[in-house]
Amino acid sequence: MKGHVERFQLEDRFCACLVPEGTGPFPVVCLCGWRLEDRLAVLGESLPPVALLFVTAEGDRDFTPWPAPGIREGERFLGEGEKYLRFLREAALPYGTRQFFFSSRWEERAILGYSLGGLFALWAQRQGRLFQAAGSLSGSLWYPGWMDYLRGHPPRKEESIYLSLGDREELGGPPLLRTVGDCTRQAYEFYRSLELDTVLEWNKGGHGKGVESRWKKALAWAAARVAHGAEGSAEK
Repeated sequence: MKGHVERFQLEDRFCACLVPEGTGPFPVVCLCGWRLEDRLAVLGESLPPVALLFVTAEGDRDFTPWPAPGIREGERFLGEGEKYLRFLREAALPYGTRQFFFSSRWEERAILGYSLGGLFALWAQRQGRLFQAAGSLSGSLWYPGWMDYLRGHPPRKEESIYLSLGDREELGGPPLLRTVGDCTRQAYEFYRSLELDTVLEWNKGGHGKGVESRWKKALAWAAARVAHGAEGSAEK
């Protein structure tokens, strides 16, 4: 995809987006991770014309949907995901729509996240008609209370979900982290039981191996979903 990177600041948050060439409106994928502002062009190089939006975050605070004890000494999950989502919904996405021709249709929006960002992405999809597609890359689905929340807040039939995990992620670390494999499998089976468009992809290695490759695979999946939504709206 040919495009250019725009950097801007809103409400004391640094943001960056990859904007495709053309006139729009462009389907958009929100990326919830770390230090992605300098990788947007690389991540988008093989994609169809979709905008990529990145907003800086502190994972323990911004990507956690409710407070929980930390898993390591001195760690604490603050559970301020609602504030981060509100910023995306009320500030970053509307700004992108005005300035860079992002689509405002929920069917043409996706959200992907890595680690705690993956947990946040799946949770954000449940907060109203915001994102047709959501992806959890090596997501922290071990998070206390998440599986009960998921079962009590099932996705809509027209939504799509992508899950990926490294095949060694459940083999090490604190006991809670080692439940990530079982939690991911359970989430996949739950989504499939609802006959949703769901993918579970296994990658080689642990949590930090081949991260860019995992992003590219998830982005290709997400772009296909939201670009399809854009084609549908064009036909109308």
